This record gives sequence, structure tokens and C-alpha cells, in this order.
Amino acid sequence: MKKLILMLLVISVSTLVMAQNIPVTFQCDMGVQVFKGNFDPAADVLVVRGDFQIAAGDTADWSGDMWTLDDSDGDTIYTITIPIPQSFEGNTFEFKYVISPDGWEGVPNRSFTLTGPDMTLPVVWFSDDNSYVPFTNTIIFTADIGDILGIGAGGAFDGNQDSLLVMGLDWEGGSNVQGNRRMVVDDFNAGIYRTTLSVEKTGDSTKWKFKAFPDNRFSNGGWETGEDRWYIYQGDGETVALDTIVPRIYPIFDTLANDINVTFNVDMSAPVNRFNGELIDPSTLEFVGMRGGADFLGNWGTGGTWTPDDTTTGLMKVLTDMGNNIWSRTVFIPGGTQGGGMFEYKFAMMYPGADTVNGGSTPLDNEGGFGVNHSFLLVDGPDIVLDNVFGDFTAVEKLENLTPVRYDLQQNYPNPFNPSTKIRYTIPEPGLVTLKVYNLLGQEVATLINEEQTSGVYEVTFDAKTMASGIYFYTLNTGKFVSTKKMILLK
Repeated sequence: MKKLILMLLVISVSTLVMAQNIPVTFQCDMGVQVFKGNFDPAADVLVVRGDFQIAAGDTADWSGDMWTLDDSDGDTIYTITIPIPQSFEGNTFEFKYVISPDGWEGVPNRSFTLTGPDMTLPVVWFSDDNSYVPFTNTIIFTADIGDILGIGAGGAFDGNQDSLLVMGLDWEGGSNVQGNRRMVVDDFNAGIYRTTLSVEKTGDSTKWKFKAFPDNRFSNGGWETGEDRWYIYQGDGETVALDTIVPRIYPIFDTLANDINVTFNVDMSAPVNRFNGELIDPSTLEFVGMRGGADFLGNWGTGGTWTPDDTTTGLMKVLTDMGNNIWSRTVFIPGGTQGGGMFEYKFAMMYPGADTVNGGSTPLDNEGGFGVNHSFLLVDGPDIVLDNVFGDFTAVEKLENLTPVRYDLQQNYPNPFNPSTKIRYTIPEPGLVTLKVYNLLGQEVATLINEEQTSGVYEVTFDAKTMASGIYFYTLNTGKFVSTKKMILLK
């Protein structure tokens, strides 16, 4: 009877102890460090240290090897479950993974808020470094060129003599691309082209573009206009069918047969001068102008100085203040006077003191540097209305290539950078997303995203022209996923 009572007492005490603790499971993927030779599973030890240690029964915080992670199944993901007293529930603890004795992660402290009844923290790469993990994806590309399909004058895409190619996927090096880059027309739809490529890549993303051939039958040498497309790698061995994409490829067009009006609108609610990062009060604007790649746009290929003088020579077209910070200009193009095609342009603003910025040199070239120029396609048809925002360098673009299956934060590109860089991330489900930038002291210096977003792949341009050179960190937080990476601003 005494033994039975003793056993029941032990069980009761054990149950009480378990009920008073919240088990927290830590997970760290060491695959990249093993691949790079920075971590030897047979000889090295991975531990977790932080300000939770004393609370969990250790003798000191941020030290020692009491909490050693283990890879029991050989998948390079090291784990440990640590019981922390329930009395600390609601407290936020910071921690880092360490290759013992002093191989600390090179990222800001990680953190979690203790929440019962148990917690499993997300798997993270050691130092958030996943740049050298080899991936192999089979990618199915589909292009819809129906809008430029046809034979005859004007150089429309002619399937009897023209080809459509998938270029890139290996521009950054470290890639092995297998398959035919030349796309094949669909058996049932002459405007649909497809090809399948297998890409092995040591990285997490790669750039690519469509290109038409031969070069001399298409605008821009057959290359797509605008920025490169990006492919975000999925799990190793995955086959991914990209959504059908309409390539930004344009043939060389004949002279317009009919009259057409093109209206250029630009929102000047919060204009920023790209030379000094100064936010300009829109009520002080004296005029807004524009120049572009044709005479009707104020041809930037025929000289000019990007100064107020250009407004008197016709090399800069002045817009009209329409109220509510919208400026506008309508250009009339008579039929028979202008060839069609893809045209690029950008805006300029004059305000008190603008001519002294940048030493007075090209002071009105003050939308440059915000990325690619504005562009539009001029063809015979109805009048065209173009709505623009002056220098929207914090714009977020939802990329069209795939629906993600996992959370991910990519390394910014380029890195180091000056003054702007791009950050890509993926979210597999909708929710509140924040993307913030911190300095080495952990102080928040910029909020790039703080909004509800649907699932998808996103790209943000971060412009740091007003910030000092140095090391910065950017952190993506979705509530279910937190990741931080380092970037270097080098001026």
C-alpha cells in the first residue's frame, strides 16, 4: 500500500510540474553551414542561449552549453524542447543559436513571447543564411503573344519566321539550365507558346526575361521592356507551372494612320527630390514638366539641360495644375506623323530653390533614380490616358509568377547597394505584414510595409539616399513567421 501511495505521489508531482511548465521547441537548420564547411555534425555542437536561461533553470543567461540541440533524424534541422515555468507566460525572451563555444549567429537577437500550453518556434537558417543550398526546379513557361501575333506590315510576330525565347535563369552564375529555351507554339492556339526548363541553382531566386528573335524585327532588340522577372525557387525537386504571362515585347510599328490624343496625368501629392531626398510641399510647385523618348514627349535624345530653359525650347513639356495635386498634359498626335511603338518618359518639378540642388546641374532631372522610366505603348486606336505617381520609390509590386507554398524572406539585391535595393518575400496565406529596417543599435529607421496582404510573392524597393553608409537589418513579420537579414549601404 505504501508503494502504491508513493507511486501515485510521484505521478501527481510529475503531472503538476509538467502543468506548471510551457515546453518551447527551438529549431535551427544547419544545412547551409554543413554545406559551407562551417559546421561538422560529427564534431561541433549547436546550442541556444538567451535571456530565458535562468527562467528555465540555468545558472546564467546568454552563456554556457546547457541547452544543446540535436539532429536525431539526420535532416540537418537541429531541435531542443526547453520547459519554461508557466509563471513567465506573456514575457518576451530573446535568444540566438551558437556553434559552441563562441560561433554566434550574425543577426539581431531572435525573440518569442511565451504562450501556453506549448510552443514550437519556426525553423530558421543559422544566421538566416540559405544562399548556398542547391535547388533543382522544373519550370513550365507559358507566354501569350496573341496581341502581337500576325503577318505583314508593321513587324508583328510571325510564327513562320520569328521565335520566342526564355533568357536568363543563369545570369548570376551558379546555375545549370537544361532544356530548350526556344518556346513551342501550342497545337490548338497560335498565340500560346510553351517550354520546360530544368534549373539547378545554388540560391533562392533567379532573374529571367522573354526575348523575341530576330532582333531587328522588334523594339528594344527583341528584349522585354521594364525590369527583369524573378523566379522564387520552391522545394527541391518541385515542378512549377508558371501562370500564363503576356510578354512585354513589342514589334516595330508603322506610322500611325489616325489622329490620337495621349493624356499624361501625374499625382504630385508627395513629391521627393531624388538628389537630396527632400519631401516637397506640393503647394510650392511652380511647374511640372516631362521629357521622354520622342519629340512629342520633349525628346531627351536631342540635347537639353533639364533646366527651366528647356521649357522655352520645347525640350520639356509643361503640365497644367488640375487641382487636388494632379498635373496633366494632353498631347495631340496627327495621323501620319508619328511611328508607333513603346515609349518611355519621366517627370520634373520646379519649386523655390530647386535650381540650387545638385549644384545647379540638371536640377529638374529630379525624378531620375526612382527606378525604370514610365512607359506606354502607342498604337492606332482610341485615345490614351496615363495615370502616374511622381517618384513612387516605396511601391510594392506583387509578382505574377507563382503562388508560394511557404514563408520566405529573400536576400536584398543588389547588396551592397547605393542608394536603392530590392527586397522580395513570400507569404502563403493572407494576413498583416510588416517589413522594417533597423540600424546596428536595433533602432527602427524605416517601415517599408505595414498592411494586410494576400498570399503571393512581393517585391519592395528600399531607397536609402538620405541614410548613412553602414550595416542595416530588415525584418519581415507576419505574426506566424519572423525573419531578419543583413544588408550593406555603401556610398
